[in-house]
Amino acid sequence: MKNIVFKTCCTLTLFFGLLSCAVDRDDELSILGTWVETAPVLERTTLVFTADNRLTRIDGDGNAEIYNFRIADKTLHLSTVSEQEGSSEIFIEQINNNKLKTGNLYPSIPEAEPIFLIFERQ
Repeated sequence: MKNIVFKTCCTLTLFFGLLSCAVDRDDELSILGTWVETAPVLERTTLVFTADNRLTRIDGDGNAEIYNFRIADKTLHLSTVSEQEGSSEIFIEQINNNKLKTGNLYPSIPEAEPIFLIFERQ
């Protein structure tokens, strides 16, 4: 009886050990890094996501704005780091490890057709 319990415990431990190792962390998508807009306007915007939850948005003229960011349920929550107060929520979807789709980062008419920006990792 003790032998059966011991073998069952060993089998379960081995099973759960192998199951926990089955998740390959290298395959998880990571938003961190530099992304350059490819559509609708090529190289208009560069986004730099860093590990300290900072996002730097750089426009084509080199002007930069720094935000704190959080991503939840395909929503990019942004709040400004500068003295100016403000926050916004923008749609975001990481299509694959090298392609990102966001809602419009630029002011537009609310009633207009939604505009999406496509970014590729640099």
